[in-house]
Amino acid sequence: MRMNTLTRRQILHQGVRLAVIGSTPALLNACTKPELHCEDVSGLREDDLALRTQLEYRDLSPHGESKNCERCAFYLAGKKNECGRCTLVKGPIHPMGYCSSWAAKG
Repeated sequence: MRMNTLTRRQILHQGVRLAVIGSTPALLNACTKPELHCEDVSGLREDDLALRTQLEYRDLSPHGESKNCERCAFYLAGKKNECGRCTLVKGPIHPMGYCSSWAAKG
């Protein structure tokens, strides 16, 4: 009966593989966009809030990346890691957001 024995090299190789696999989620998180919070509308007037509601603005597009604020003609990008703006909807605008007035960039 032959026993399966691992060599020192095989043990080290497996250890390195496990370390890489274990650190992958942390590396992926470091490479993704930081979470933006674009919900603070406390400084908006009532009519601006009403328009925001009427146009059904939300911070996350139901259409995914194919139809989001970042790809909209009315969107104005903010500085790095900041909310953007919109020429139609007042207040902070999330790049992954959406409203019913979405129009593709030309």
